[in-house]
Amino acid sequence: MSFLTLQGNKMIIENQKDAEFSSAFKPSQPAQASRFKRWLASMINGLVLWVMVGLGFALGDFAGVVGTIVYVGFQLYFMKTYGQTMAKRWLGLRVFNYHTNQPVEFGKYIGREIIDILLAWTSFLLIISGIVALVRDDRRSLTDLLAGTIVLKDEK
Repeated sequence: MSFLTLQGNKMIIENQKDAEFSSAFKPSQPAQASRFKRWLASMINGLVLWVMVGLGFALGDFAGVVGTIVYVGFQLYFMKTYGQTMAKRWLGLRVFNYHTNQPVEFGKYIGREIIDILLAWTSFLLIISGIVALVRDDRRSLTDLLAGTIVLKDEK
């Protein structure tokens, strides 16, 4: 037998044996990021990189390297401070550990971004990664599968 009680503004089910009934009262999981927003975040990060590198090279050959270093510094700052890249923060997306549903740690985020860069260098694998995200129901890219992550909407 089950009893429903109100505690503050929450309903609590005591001695619940019916799993289907209790599942309706579970807190909601963060929603999956849309495929478009994931693509847009990738494009924004790439655009910001090319603008900073381009401005750097416009100022001189060595300044292009400085532009790249500044871009990497900004991304590291955003990942360490907010747990998101610049574009993911602007678009309200967050990378979570697929198995724990917790935001990824800084080191794992860096590893994920390195995988993404390696896939981008091969171009072909980057396209494959995008196709994987398009066809999978959970919208996980090849990068997500390799890093054990998932991109969700940021609830904060």
